[in-house]
Amino acid sequence: MSADIAGATNFKQTISVEGEGTAWLSPFETFFREFPLVLMGRVAVAFGDADYVPDIGVWKVIGDEVVFRAQPRSAEDALRITEAFYRAIVTYDARFFERWPLRIRGTCWAGSFPGRNIEVEIPEMESDIGSQSSAYVDYLGPDVDTGFRITKHGESGHVIISVNLAEALAEITESNNLRFHYAGTAVLKGVFGGRPYPLILISFADLMPDLWRWEIEESRPIKSIRDDPPMDPQELIKLSQRIRTYLNRTCRLGLDKLDFG
Repeated sequence: MSADIAGATNFKQTISVEGEGTAWLSPFETFFREFPLVLMGRVAVAFGDADYVPDIGVWKVIGDEVVFRAQPRSAEDALRITEAFYRAIVTYDARFFERWPLRIRGTCWAGSFPGRNIEVEIPEMESDIGSQSSAYVDYLGPDVDTGFRITKHGESGHVIISVNLAEALAEITESNNLRFHYAGTAVLKGVFGGRPYPLILISFADLMPDLWRWEIEESRPIKSIRDDPPMDPQELIKLSQRIRTYLNRTCRLGLDKLDFG
């Protein structure tokens, strides 16, 4: 799960010209201090009736982006985590924008370990608090790369998710209000053999981004949420299955359905 400050580079440069060199620092310190707490609070609510809470923590910080990692044991766990992250992004984005002309955008993606992706221990680096190993653990693989690629296509105040995660969640969404929005495609470097990758945004009817109606330049993803009906979960599942079959036959990518077992 990636939470990123949109428009950060322009903000830093503008503020640095207008004032002191580090006058831009306050919102970034605030973001890195507050957002993890907001997310943990949302996760606690999401798992309030559960027997346990999956392992969730900060994986790494990259520039103006903080990336969390979670280890759900089931698709139901993944759904709760995704909902918690969505609600954290949407509510914190609104609060953040009240203080600074900056927005927050989110990305959720998933991958199986081991298999297509691997965990790599780096003994020379200290692990995060709560880890069972004393070594820092990094994650590598095509699903990890895909996640970072789709992050660049996220929208302010919204959450975009990977196709494999969308398929897994679509199979268990009949009884809740998670909605999927098809926002077109994009060619992602090194992903799907250069074939277009579907961009899927999510929303919850009871908590929509409160600024999207006032965007000056509406993007295709924002219009898809505002104007187009949500995707039928079964159609999303069929789309993902067709993509997987096609790519395995033509590109021999060895794609498998996401398995939380």
